[in-house]
Amino acid sequence: MFAERPSDALAMTTLPNAFRALTAVLLAGALAASVLVSPSVAGAEDPVISAGMPTQASMDLASTDPANTMHSAGWADLAGGVEARPFVKSLTVLNGDTVTSVIADGTTVASRVPIGEISTVISPFNLCTSDQTPMQGVCYGTPNRVGLTIGYDDGDTIGYNFADPSANVTPSVDAATIFDMTVALNTLGKSLRWTWVNGDILYWNTTDLGQDDATVHIKFRPALAPYIAHWSDNGCTATPIYNCAIAREDGHTLTATMVFSLDDTLDPALTGAVFATQRAIAGFLEPGGSPEAPTLDIQAASTHTTSEGSPQLGILEAFIPAAALVHLYGVLPADANYVFTTTRLGDAGTNDTPIYARWTAAENGADGLLVTVRNITFSVPRYRVSNKLVSARTRARVSGARTIVTATIGGCSRTRTCLVTVYDLGPSNTPRYLAARTLVLRSQALKTKTFSVGVRASRLKKGHRYLLVVRAAKGKRLLASALGMVR
Repeated sequence: MFAERPSDALAMTTLPNAFRALTAVLLAGALAASVLVSPSVAGAEDPVISAGMPTQASMDLASTDPANTMHSAGWADLAGGVEARPFVKSLTVLNGDTVTSVIADGTTVASRVPIGEISTVISPFNLCTSDQTPMQGVCYGTPNRVGLTIGYDDGDTIGYNFADPSANVTPSVDAATIFDMTVALNTLGKSLRWTWVNGDILYWNTTDLGQDDATVHIKFRPALAPYIAHWSDNGCTATPIYNCAIAREDGHTLTATMVFSLDDTLDPALTGAVFATQRAIAGFLEPGGSPEAPTLDIQAASTHTTSEGSPQLGILEAFIPAAALVHLYGVLPADANYVFTTTRLGDAGTNDTPIYARWTAAENGADGLLVTVRNITFSVPRYRVSNKLVSARTRARVSGARTIVTATIGGCSRTRTCLVTVYDLGPSNTPRYLAARTLVLRSQALKTKTFSVGVRASRLKKGHRYLLVVRAAKGKRLLASALGMVR
């Protein structure tokens, strides 16, 4: 339940050289089909990078199509073909008060725009070609990752470096630009787990996850990413990221890139989670721990220094949706700001103190917790997000017309009154990202360390999961929360 397929790193590193390079492009804009690096007016230490990648029409080609010069799997190799792939339904570019609609009522039909205008490319990762058999460590029958890059038509390619002054992008794009985009996941929406973004996320909303009509609505700003002129097979884009031994970038690009992970071996509660990096090559999310004490590890890989030789300082943003907070950690969104801790693991380095902010559907598209870590040094830091509350011991059973919930909470006593609240989380076999929470017992006052509370069995049924939340009566301070199942 808690492990990513161990073959993902192999699937990345055993690809043909040309497609491995392309994969690195789609993950972080690190390589390109055609690249020009030249000194700018400021001097050789400030390179200008003109970078491009294949168009959507190229990505849609089957591996056997004569026009597919790399002979790598394209969307035509997918069961259902191009019509089954994800597509951008709408894309709006916001520059201050100027709002420009770029895509409206988008479809899977690839179309070109005039040179310099905004375009998008959606790409399959590790998809089998028509003559391959799906095999662990080789390829998958459906892609286990899907890349999405916002760029601009550059003639034969799609440019993705918005900082290239020769691009003449229309509408203009800089670090303050906001992309407002809705993506239809189409037939692949049933297995979405986490999403990685090269950018600064402002808004995130998912609808109908687990269905063919699933969509993702995101608002984000583009962000800088390292450009590497001479790529080596060093694990920077493997999953999990095992190594990233690149001392110095050759420059950087201003890019807007996303990767959807479709690996359904991860805990379903993580469906809809999203995280973003800035000045990183790639990122990866991996749940761990145990059902009693779950953790969430977030990796980011980058070069040690910038092209000028100064330390590479990155930013990590991780949004944990309400479903994951409740059904995986046993924490209500309103409490999440105060009960989580983030610890740096892996290679030595420094960063600012993590910041925790509650997100709401009204303001940010979804309820949950946003964890932000700034001024990260590299090469492959791993940040472990965990619940610092001691998990309470609880059990529940049906007795006649009542369900009796029992727990032991150290902070409750005759002199310290506790308030106990219970939520029904639905049948245990309900996908956790779909399971709702229903209040079945509100703030019952208790004055003993070990206690039992009763709920009508019709409201909290046998086989249902539940969340127990205990607060101090004075000040309403959270003392404990715990998950359980009615036996």
